[in-house]
Amino acid sequence: MSPQAFPIILSFLLIGMLNAVKAEIPEPTRHVKQRDALRIEITEEGIYWLSYQELAAAGLQPQWINPKRLRLFNQSKEIAIQVISEQRDKFEPGDYIVFYAQGLDTTFTDTNVYWLYWRKKGLGKRMALIDGAVTGQRDKITAFYDRFHIEQNRRWDIWDGSPDTQDYWFWQRLNASDVKNYTVELPALPLEQTDIMVRVGFRGRSAVATNPDHHTLVYLNETLIGDERWDGDSEYVQEMLVSSALFEKRNTLTIELPGDTGAVVDTVYLNWIELDYWRSVEAVADSLILNLDGLPNLGELPQEIQVEVNKLSQPEILIYDITNPFEVVEIINFSIEFDGQNYQATFEDTVTDTKTYYIATLAQLKPPPNITLFQPARLKSVKNGADYILITAMDLLPAVQPLSELRRRQGLRVKSVSVEDIYNEFNEGLFDPAAIKAFLKYAYEHWSRPAPTYVFLVGDASMDYRGYLNKAKKNKVPAHLYLSVGSKSLLIPDDNWYVDVREGYLGNYILPEMMIGRMPGDTPETVARLIDKIIRFEESTHESPNKVLLVSDTGKSEENLNDSLIDFLPVGFKIDKVYVRSYLKDAQTDEDKKNQLGKATEDIIASINDGAMVTNYAGHGVVDRWSQSKGLFKPSNVHSLKNQDNLTFVLALTCINGLFTEPSKYALAEEFILATGGAIGVFSSSGLTYSIENEALSREVFSLIFELGYGTLGNITTQAKIAAYNKGISTGVIRSFILFGDPALKLKDWQ
Repeated sequence: MSPQAFPIILSFLLIGMLNAVKAEIPEPTRHVKQRDALRIEITEEGIYWLSYQELAAAGLQPQWINPKRLRLFNQSKEIAIQVISEQRDKFEPGDYIVFYAQGLDTTFTDTNVYWLYWRKKGLGKRMALIDGAVTGQRDKITAFYDRFHIEQNRRWDIWDGSPDTQDYWFWQRLNASDVKNYTVELPALPLEQTDIMVRVGFRGRSAVATNPDHHTLVYLNETLIGDERWDGDSEYVQEMLVSSALFEKRNTLTIELPGDTGAVVDTVYLNWIELDYWRSVEAVADSLILNLDGLPNLGELPQEIQVEVNKLSQPEILIYDITNPFEVVEIINFSIEFDGQNYQATFEDTVTDTKTYYIATLAQLKPPPNITLFQPARLKSVKNGADYILITAMDLLPAVQPLSELRRRQGLRVKSVSVEDIYNEFNEGLFDPAAIKAFLKYAYEHWSRPAPTYVFLVGDASMDYRGYLNKAKKNKVPAHLYLSVGSKSLLIPDDNWYVDVREGYLGNYILPEMMIGRMPGDTPETVARLIDKIIRFEESTHESPNKVLLVSDTGKSEENLNDSLIDFLPVGFKIDKVYVRSYLKDAQTDEDKKNQLGKATEDIIASINDGAMVTNYAGHGVVDRWSQSKGLFKPSNVHSLKNQDNLTFVLALTCINGLFTEPSKYALAEEFILATGGAIGVFSSSGLTYSIENEALSREVFSLIFELGYGTLGNITTQAKIAAYNKGISTGVIRSFILFGDPALKLKDWQ
């Protein structure tokens, strides 16, 4: 077969393959207005093709597309593609597009998004062709230096000193005396008589006075290859140069912590394992990414090279230079030989710098896993205007419409927006919480006046952005996380960040420009039920109960905080007190304490069921309960409440009751919202809290409710934070205290 004829033959083979799988193509109809673009999701690196039939199935009318106008973009940069079309100005059945694409590996996603346009001004960028014909007079490349990286993200942890952007996902936790085995299966065997660099990425979890306080032993196939002592809770990479003679294709790497440092504790995390090794230029499963970097047989660049790629199972082979993923080049006219078992592809090229090639058989070309017709929401149109912005996931939009309609009837300009549209129009389709902030900033600064007042986020959020944990909550409306540094550092959500859109303006570095609240929910059914809960509260003719419930933990200071709030109450307001210390004062045994704590829980339930306009808790807490391990109030207690007609507003002055990004459970603040009864709103911290700041904030909340009459939840909570901040509380309170509930919801009058 002539090398010059091969690209033409390959084109016909590909056309045949596409035609073999395509369904009947509808007859062209009259020309209707096309959408702006096709959204293409990619999670794995490779060469992809899009056929006429796939474009038609996505909702396009490809018969009206001029092939010369097809343009592919990724993160605002155009990609060179191949368009195989029989007609110069018409895309027809049997035509197709070929392009190189990569997935992503960010904190938030592994999904990259490419955009195919056909109406954008200008002609499309096309792949250049390079002649790879073999002369036999160039330096032969028979091996290359490859990197093999394996990493599993099974658990997370955060501790002091960690930057906001640190990798907080780890493979496994190891303690003193642990011995753990890990399988390392290389794609190809290392070359004989070469050295392999083995790296193991650790993160110290314990840090004590003993220095060094960690000792890690690393074995390869039962041979000790690394023995190092190191210190602290920082990242540590253990490097070991190992002979290839120790390696097989499938290997066992063993990590041992002997626990002999003298430290009272020795705990580390395994993060990843990595190997740099020499291997032959051989395809694995009919594909190879060949990175020519650091080749010892290449001297000063440029160099003329000849590359022979072995172990390809088919003669239909594609070779691309993907060094610049936006300027991919196809190599043609290379030679193909058969050794009786496999095919070899040999090509020549000029190397002026690091080169990366993608070699694969035709069968390895694949269609993108997900393509959708982009229907723009026009969020950047300055004709938009809203007082109330509701942000949720696309599949939850129908469930929130009744609330949007209610707010419109109340006179607010309402805009309901999906996070998917926000990602598409403010971050090139990529999932990232920063896109939500960019959208809100744009709306605040550019939409028709007056600027938005309320922002309501509807949908679950999790710090497990990429879904590493099987049972993790889905990120319907993600949170922005920041490192809260105090007595213990925590990575916590900060909804205030979304609405602090004029950072630095007139000295404002933290205060919000809009009022924000959020509500959990993972399915349309759950969200619809919670939206109905809001509507029923607002449309109810029940007056608000003339009562508050004050709950405190075992500390006297917490009782004093609650008592100080009584001064803000109108004359005649009833006050229920559940002060745990008074319940436990006569308890002698653990059983007595348990029974008395149960009595306190029962009294909280009875008071809320009887009707409490505001429930204020001051004391210790964890994510899903009040009073830490004592379990004064838990999710099961919340869901037992029967106060559907007298929903309370909860002010939880405790630690992490509002930490709604826990991957596998809801925070107690969310449970109050999710319950059939429970609360219509909760104001709680996602981080650690301190008594003096809790007191300052709660006094502002009670003043706004009972003295100033700032009726909406957004007004109450936002103005309370600003007022307390102006009196000296830390920025941490502004960032960590979260409103769970609709910020435009108005508490009922108590008169």
